[in-house]
Amino acid sequence: MSTKTLSAVEKEVSVAAVDAPVPDTETIRLLNARGTVRNFKPDPIPDSWVDALIAASQRAPTSSNIQAYSIIVVRDAAIKAKLAELAGNQQHIIDCPVYFALCADLTRLRYACELHGQPYPGKSFESGLVASLDATLVGMTMSMVADSMGLGSVMIGGMRTKPLEVAKTLNLPPRVYVVFGLCVGWPKAPPLPKPRQPMSAVVHYDTYDNTKLGTGIAEYDQDLAAYYRKRGMKTPDHAWTLPLSEKFSTDKRKRLKLELNEMGFELE
Repeated sequence: MSTKTLSAVEKEVSVAAVDAPVPDTETIRLLNARGTVRNFKPDPIPDSWVDALIAASQRAPTSSNIQAYSIIVVRDAAIKAKLAELAGNQQHIIDCPVYFALCADLTRLRYACELHGQPYPGKSFESGLVASLDATLVGMTMSMVADSMGLGSVMIGGMRTKPLEVAKTLNLPPRVYVVFGLCVGWPKAPPLPKPRQPMSAVVHYDTYDNTKLGTGIAEYDQDLAAYYRKRGMKTPDHAWTLPLSEKFSTDKRKRLKLELNEMGFELE
């Protein structure tokens, strides 16, 4: 094939790519419709559904195939009540039929090293970060799979407020901590997807460029205020920036690093 012919083919492919319609996939529709669910019906979730949910979630990416996570399925009412208390009295932990504790877990990595006579490095920032990311990826995948099954979910970061007490409640061994929890159940009503920040505020091309930060965030303040008011909620005009500036003006979970260090994770 001549250089001239090849150039024409490349040009044709380039034009086709530019003019191609945006794909309308099931995954895109699922994500655009998703939202947090905190009000659950009391109906149970069948064991086979829970197993299918977990199996699909295990297809999430994992660094070096370490799979440095564990999942604790909690149905026991007393345990859920205790976890709800430790998370700041979040009622939806009690109400959901199934609660998943997504754990960063280095026990199997240590076992693999010891099995083959290799030194286990112990606590390190990298291993703790990898395990935390693995658990997070599985938890996000689990949330998406739950949505695809007609279920709803909400993530519970409050598991990190009192990690040592959470670990005691769930009988966690060393080198395991709950990164977050996930309430899963049948929604009482379809979720109303919350607007996200505009791409102009979060997406950069080739290099970081924050010249549109102010306009993008101002737009989001307005969009979020409209969303809350549509739901009958009182909100300031600066619906995102004002509450966050007040919430994060002081350090949160000051003892978290020390407590995770005590549990076998070096995250500082």
